[in-house]
Amino acid sequence: MRRTSLCLILGVSLFWAGIAGAAPPQLKGEYAFTGEATCTTSLSGFNADLTPKNPWFLQSFSVQGVWTFNGDGTGSREGRSVGLSTGSSPGVGSEDWLAPFGYTVGPDGTFTTWLTSPLTGTVLTGPRAGQTFTIDKIDLTGIISKDKKSLTIAADEPQIETVTYSDGTVHPRICHRSRVLLRLEE
Repeated sequence: MRRTSLCLILGVSLFWAGIAGAAPPQLKGEYAFTGEATCTTSLSGFNADLTPKNPWFLQSFSVQGVWTFNGDGTGSREGRSVGLSTGSSPGVGSEDWLAPFGYTVGPDGTFTTWLTSPLTGTVLTGPRAGQTFTIDKIDLTGIISKDKKSLTIAADEPQIETVTYSDGTVHPRICHRSRVLLRLEE
């Protein structure tokens, strides 16, 4: 009897320890997304207080595509951006891109994503048509709906990212972004 009670107590303790130490649920599946962004791009970089050095210009663009969450903390997203620039480098254009990412899910229903390698893309229209480019970092934070069918995500603090074009041009920029993601499958 004593041995059975000890085994039962040990078994229950291990069960609850497993639940307490379990990782938060991961996201898995494909999500269609749409969103927007505006970036301040400075060809000379930024001051310590994040103000742009001259010359600088604004970019605004919309995006749509698909995020794929693998269920293991990794994924990829691909899409198309259509935008315009004003200021010292005016123009309009579009581009297709692909970005592998990592992510973590918090116990409170939030999640954070970051690029695991640079975003890569091709400019389709506009002054840089035909060029390829990379972006070195994009960190975003979001909220998961209880049924995991919809996600929202946005930049939660300013960060300097670098766009590098195939002609060697480098554009440091700071962007704000927001996205809404809707699950494509059950």
